[in-house]
Amino acid sequence: MVLKQRLISNLSGFVTGSYITGDACDAAFERMHQRDRIGDRIHLVLACVAMFGIAGPVSVVDLAMLPLVGFFVVRVVNTFPVWVHGFGQPVVLVGLMLAGLMGVSLLWSVDPAAGLEHIGELRWLAMIGFIYPVIEHRRVLIASLCIGFVFGYGAQVIDAFDGFGNAWLADRLWHEPNRISGWWDPAVGGSVLVGALGLHLPAALMGSGKVRAIGLLGSSATIVALIATGTRGAWVAAVGLIVVGVCVSAWVGRLRLRSMVVGGVVLMVAVVAMGVLKGDAISERLTKARSEIGLAVEGDFSTSTGARISMWVQAMDAGLEHPIGGIGAGGFEHWMQERTSEVLDDHAHAHSSVLRLWSEHGVFGVLFGGLLVVVVLVGAWRSVGVDERGSYLMGPFFGLVGLVLVSVFDSVLLNVNTMALFGGLAALGPAYMPLGNVGTMKNADD
Repeated sequence: MVLKQRLISNLSGFVTGSYITGDACDAAFERMHQRDRIGDRIHLVLACVAMFGIAGPVSVVDLAMLPLVGFFVVRVVNTFPVWVHGFGQPVVLVGLMLAGLMGVSLLWSVDPAAGLEHIGELRWLAMIGFIYPVIEHRRVLIASLCIGFVFGYGAQVIDAFDGFGNAWLADRLWHEPNRISGWWDPAVGGSVLVGALGLHLPAALMGSGKVRAIGLLGSSATIVALIATGTRGAWVAAVGLIVVGVCVSAWVGRLRLRSMVVGGVVLMVAVVAMGVLKGDAISERLTKARSEIGLAVEGDFSTSTGARISMWVQAMDAGLEHPIGGIGAGGFEHWMQERTSEVLDDHAHAHSSVLRLWSEHGVFGVLFGGLLVVVVLVGAWRSVGVDERGSYLMGPFFGLVGLVLVSVFDSVLLNVNTMALFGGLAALGPAYMPLGNVGTMKNADD
């Protein structure tokens, strides 16, 4: 019993980051500010650029991070030991555990090259270390991320109107028939927009004054953008996120009836407008989904929805046959090719984060993935003071909840855009906020 209690206590301490010495971390920040005030300003600008770029095209996401990483290296002496506390956050340590597990599984993977690509996407979990030196300015960082998505919505508007007659501009967008996703892949765009909805939701549901107005406007615009992508799994996840948002708001006693009424009216107007403009495309996506599910029930998995159902079934079977170590990182595509005769739509992964971890890494993959979710959600929740839960500081928590929900339908850990957003949101909710920036941090559990 004593051993069990000790294990639970140690695990709880790890998840909450209680091993981080607050006084030492505060002293490290004071040292950095005294030694390099100009560097602090430059670092913040580059961190804002990185946050802004997360919502950009896939080709831009990595490029937007490079200046921040480069400058971090340049001033690494001045930021020491702040970066020790940053890269020592629970999310980074769990990421290393998961990367280690995936690396070991390469020993029996039939496609180690694909496995290495999968491991490479975990690099975004280290983003917290590069952002941590300017975490005191996270309101600005969150605003930069939100503005980046505004530009993404603009790309969708251009996509909706075929580049306004500009062929060069239209060719730079995804431009899939009946799916308006701007510069994002429609499926990936749907997933990141669920995360973007989470950024605005707490302000819309629990905020007041101008903050609530901005939250309502941002939520409505994001929902319209999400509907436009035609990504049905993301639609379901968004509904789930709104339900979670309402429940959490009621639980903490901050759910405002006025916000619900105004939000409902604004959302209804936005959805009606969307229906007028692209109602036929939306109706076609819903009708197609019903038809494809019916065909899958009859054994025809050649459609888009049927392919995903087939992949889920095969992923479950792979994990059941190899429950300990899975089939190895990157091995799922080969598994599908050996066991199905249909020409399936993009079967390189299971189109579900849980089933992907289960099929390729077995029980331990699911456990480490679950630990990662717990760590980032606990950090994002505890990093916001009780009196700040109706502000945009609560956005990263709900954004992460949205990505967790959409991971049922998408391999969030494998796509650059979704993984960059996951890493960015995790970076905005560290286990410890320095220099008393969250005055109510000690009461976060009340």
